[in-house]
Amino acid sequence: MKKIIAIILLLLLMPTGSPSQTNEPRDSLRGLRAVYVRILPIQKDAQTDGLSATQIQKTVMAQLRNAGIRVHTSPDLADGSASLTVVIDTIKHPQGPYIYSVTVSLVQEVHLARIEKRETFAAETWSKKALGLTTANKIASIQEPLREKVSEFISDYFAANPKT
Repeated sequence: MKKIIAIILLLLLMPTGSPSQTNEPRDSLRGLRAVYVRILPIQKDAQTDGLSATQIQKTVMAQLRNAGIRVHTSPDLADGSASLTVVIDTIKHPQGPYIYSVTVSLVQEVHLARIEKRETFAAETWSKKALGLTTANKIASIQEPLREKVSEFISDYFAANPKT
């Protein structure tokens, strides 16, 4: 139990934001018309306990669409191949509790202004993270911080792209 508490404290002390290439992370959302939703694979033990990448994708896509943000079925170059990427990492202790992190980030094609040739590459330009603790029988509760982080994306999206 002491190890779990130490790990939780370590995770809570880690910075949860990521540096942005712009003055405001939401500046990188300006002009974005739609996003592709990408869910990275879920660990096997979390899947066994009921956490499904398919359900997470449906939840995120529905939340975006309900807010009025278009969702691409594949990355679209016209929108910088922008992908709203969801990473859910879990560590299951043998006695049952899970430590988890939920990261929602926007990865899109960017270029360096100082390079004349203007070749693009994928970079994370916006990101939010949540950390928590749950049990196997409440693994679905991980979706609540996920919804919160997607809501933060939606808020920043509309701050950068006001509805007309």
